[in-house]
Amino acid sequence: MSGSTSRVYQGDWIVSSLLVDRAERFGEETAFASEDASASYGDLVDRAARVGAFLAEIGIAPGDRVATMLPTTLDYVAAWHGIMWRNAIDVPINNEFKGHFLEHIVRDSGARAIVIDAAWVDRLQQIDLSDLEHVVVLGELDTDVPANLAVHSFDAALAADLGPLVPRDDTDPTYIMYTSGTTGPAKGAIHNNRSSIHYIMPFVEGLDLTDEDVCYSMFPLFHQMGRSACSTAALWVGNRVALRSTFRVHGFWEDIKASGATWMGYFGATVPFLYNQKPSPADRDHKMSRAFGASAPLELMEPWRERFGVTLYEVYGSTEVGLGSGLGSGPPKLGTMGLPCRQVELLIADEKDNPVSPGVVGEALWRPREPHAIFQGYWNRPQDTVDAFRNLWFHSGDAGFVDEDGYFTFTDRIKDSIRRRGENISSFEVEASVRSEPGVMECAAFATISEIADTEEEVMIAVVPETGERPDVETLFRSLCEQMPRHAVPRYLRFMDELPKTPTLRVQKYLLREAGVTDDTYDREAMGIFPPRS
Repeated sequence: MSGSTSRVYQGDWIVSSLLVDRAERFGEETAFASEDASASYGDLVDRAARVGAFLAEIGIAPGDRVATMLPTTLDYVAAWHGIMWRNAIDVPINNEFKGHFLEHIVRDSGARAIVIDAAWVDRLQQIDLSDLEHVVVLGELDTDVPANLAVHSFDAALAADLGPLVPRDDTDPTYIMYTSGTTGPAKGAIHNNRSSIHYIMPFVEGLDLTDEDVCYSMFPLFHQMGRSACSTAALWVGNRVALRSTFRVHGFWEDIKASGATWMGYFGATVPFLYNQKPSPADRDHKMSRAFGASAPLELMEPWRERFGVTLYEVYGSTEVGLGSGLGSGPPKLGTMGLPCRQVELLIADEKDNPVSPGVVGEALWRPREPHAIFQGYWNRPQDTVDAFRNLWFHSGDAGFVDEDGYFTFTDRIKDSIRRRGENISSFEVEASVRSEPGVMECAAFATISEIADTEEEVMIAVVPETGERPDVETLFRSLCEQMPRHAVPRYLRFMDELPKTPTLRVQKYLLREAGVTDDTYDREAMGIFPPRS
């Protein structure tokens, strides 16, 4: 029935209860469909019950941590929900992690077991995992496993007898999501059933999801976008999820049509990647109508909607806060990340936590309006938790401002801001200016040390040019000198085939900073190009 929300869940705030309800009401309907397989709601409950029973057989108790390091497949969905079925705590791990990065998360979380793809088991040989007891392997194992670990097959888990759903409370933890660790060791943000559901509600309400919608998810399930914003939100409304392992430019709109998808999440680069493709009848031959994400080029927001028929909603979210702004609290405003979501409160503050006026950049501080609306703290890090919540506000480390109407605009990670000649410069704004120049596909602005002093910084920009359209360096520099504030014009420019990124396609600026000024970097001042004085 068109426009109906009859599938919207009305039960308690427990994710495993949500899954059971869906199976009871829509058992044989497809819940998840990958490119080569599908699973109904009933299938998901069956697999979750078997994985949960298997975990009980090997001694995993409620509250124990079980790490997951799996590709984005239906097996990952089964493992994730099976861990919740047992009332254990999932610890999703980035598939790119190895060495110290992998060791730190497994040991810090105290995981007793890890469910891991066979292709990555060899990484366990290189690290100290003395607290780990069990390795559950997805796929054919062709490498040795450390002798102290019991090895099991994930196929055996799926073949176990059905096990009972362990009773849960809405404050029981569901997963520990580790931060990126850019400012120190990665910290595990604890989320429980209630914060897991709070995370998804703005998507349900703000995207006006109904029982006729279909979700297109191209984010890994170890990431909040894939796990919460797409998969769990879809489960709440009873939508089918078209599960994809990655974003592919070629054939994108044809896949959207074939999947029947009507909504999706995006990362910023998705927007120019697709817009820069040759126009095609497929651009409009689909049911997709809305998408949410962050860092879409402002100048493409309206042209994108006009060409593809898809409205883009810019949102702000984080591992700890969940969705902070942009959906479910009011109409969007172009150029902003929307109003704060109704379950949280936002304060923009100076370095002493004093509120600043509208339009003034400060740190974005958040706190819940409802119990357990955001994360519950950092795992095993009470002092970090207290520090993050000083003065009873969670300190995000993100810089931004609100306008007179309360709309939030993110400007930068505080650590990514650039300070030149006494001026703070937003890398976000520098990138927006450079990206608007002809021939620029992608770019990243970052600080590099000035030859004047170690305490001084210069602005450097890494640019990925459009195919066959590498900009003329002198023309680009001179255009930026005309368009940008004098202090913000990049001094250094380096062309790259691609920017270094995480598996979730966030630019790894620390790698760019480490490389600094390379032999193939252009120096604007050495070329005799200087911005005009006002």
